[in-house]
Amino acid sequence: MTFRNKHPVLSGTLGALLTLMQTSSALAADDYVVYSPRVKQGETEVELRGFNTRDANPDINQTGMFGAAIAYSPTSWWKTELYNGPFVYGPSIAGTNYSGWEWENFFQLAPHDTYWADVGFLLAYVRNNQVGVANSLELGPLLEKETEATLQRLNLIWEKQVGVDMVGKFNFRATYMAGYKLEDAFVPGIEAYYRPADNAHQLGPGFSGEIHVGHEKNLEYSSALLYGLNQGAPARTFVFRVSSVF
Repeated sequence: MTFRNKHPVLSGTLGALLTLMQTSSALAADDYVVYSPRVKQGETEVELRGFNTRDANPDINQTGMFGAAIAYSPTSWWKTELYNGPFVYGPSIAGTNYSGWEWENFFQLAPHDTYWADVGFLLAYVRNNQVGVANSLELGPLLEKETEATLQRLNLIWEKQVGVDMVGKFNFRATYMAGYKLEDAFVPGIEAYYRPADNAHQLGPGFSGEIHVGHEKNLEYSSALLYGLNQGAPARTFVFRVSSVF
């Protein structure tokens, strides 16, 4: 079973947009995903995902993002994905703002069930379309432990700005999910997000599933309602993801 689950931050004016980028971890473009390390050769995936926030702060209340991705696995150990977006909207943004794109590469480091947990690695390049926001690299290990009844994933990701005069430190984030497999199509559980660089920590219930729609064709989905655990995080964030795998 391969439940497919996957950062930079963000005005009607440029000044408002920069304020949002500096003060709101709610605008983390690609944080709300927990990746699987598993790769299946020859598999293609088309994915849509996004989120929307609720908060007492009017600058970030009902702020959100959405984007689309396409991925392909040319080998049994490497999957490459192009994520277009996110497209950002909110009360302090005039219309919808295009933030850029991301090229993600996933490497499965050993065959499934070789070790106690499956291990992979993420290497991604993030191209920002926002004025004054640097491009970046992301990398880190991806872990997954699956039993007959449960599924757990843990991602440990470091991000580093790249480009002229970009000498800042690596920013760390961690994402985690755990679910109980009632059936392939419905796996209730929890999701957790830890972003010390943004001083934002979130936790909440979630569910995911995989629906078989034909030979070697699946529809995979996941969703979560995340609650802010500290003042740096939005009060509530609704996250959705859906993908077609064939």
